[in-house]
Amino acid sequence: MANIYLDYAATSRKHFDIIEKNMNILKEVYANPSSGHTLGKKNNKLVREGREKIANTLNANSNEIIFNSGGTEANNTVFNHVLNRFETGEIIISSVEHASVRASAKRLEKFGFIVHELSVGESGTIDLKELKEKINSNTVLISIMLANNETGVLNPLKEVSNLIAGKNILLHSDIVQALGKVEINVRELGLDFASASAHKIGSLNNFGFLYAKDGDVEPLLLGGGQEYGLRSGTTDLLGMLVLCDCLTETLASIPSLRELKNYFIVKLEKSDIDFEVNGSIDNSLPNILNIYFKNIEAQRLITYLDAQSIYISGGSACSSGNIKGSRIIKEMYDIERAAHSVRISVGFDINKELIDEVITKIVTLEKRIKERNL
Repeated sequence: MANIYLDYAATSRKHFDIIEKNMNILKEVYANPSSGHTLGKKNNKLVREGREKIANTLNANSNEIIFNSGGTEANNTVFNHVLNRFETGEIIISSVEHASVRASAKRLEKFGFIVHELSVGESGTIDLKELKEKINSNTVLISIMLANNETGVLNPLKEVSNLIAGKNILLHSDIVQALGKVEINVRELGLDFASASAHKIGSLNNFGFLYAKDGDVEPLLLGGGQEYGLRSGTTDLLGMLVLCDCLTETLASIPSLRELKNYFIVKLEKSDIDFEVNGSIDNSLPNILNIYFKNIEAQRLITYLDAQSIYISGGSACSSGNIKGSRIIKEMYDIERAAHSVRISVGFDINKELIDEVITKIVTLEKRIKERNL
């Protein structure tokens, strides 16, 4: 039986056709883009064109896109910037941020910064009223992810930006999960910083970028002064080329991803499975579903499907070896619901026939559980 991979939110299957195409380019243009000779200049030209393409996708300027190793580095860079620019201050994050944001914020507490966490309700989004109450004259940074990595729920970043208009407060968003899945306009969202990774959209691991408004950010890594002196290290031409093509491909697939997600829900509704979707269905990414199965424990379902070569997850894969109930679902609901919730995320190699197969397996498991409990 062929694998059915439904864990795209952890990392996407690779677009090997795109990687191979760009590997062929690398066979001809392999020099260091910082080199002054002709081959280096050809590489540099490709980097400039790719940077501009990515910038245009976000309605940013090319000098505002800083290539790096991905979202974790980008998030750390933003908090390092705050540490270097402000002697002290208050920071606001949501309680469902990525581990690299939470850890970076926690680190700044050691230097005298105060960190506030915003709660989320069953919708999965932050409460703007609570945010407004926490903002004060000492607030220096607000960091809210655009889309949650476990539920796919979208946060109201534009409204957050409106709340702090005219104030000397930086706005950062982790857009790792959202990149390519929704249209992102950094100007309309009012962002000062945005962190992105390539591997979530079929591109290579250990590559991504930081959007920094006006190119204004304190460097985290020092050395050769690449990336306008803002991130040292030789630019990864292959990573950049593959990211550009995968971004175009993924944006074009948004309608088909949404159709597959909706199909999954409809098929579950037509079955006898007792389930609920965690968080908002409509206000969320087109490819992520977080589902509460009342009669099936998450780890049991994950293990059962794994034995059938079907791969889903119980939550974020960013905490190595973590098999506990989802922290995010605990924040939104409770421990019991978290223990019965799984994340299912579709991608470019999934179709309706494969979804039918997965639903059939889940129905079979629930029937077995009910029969044993009689």
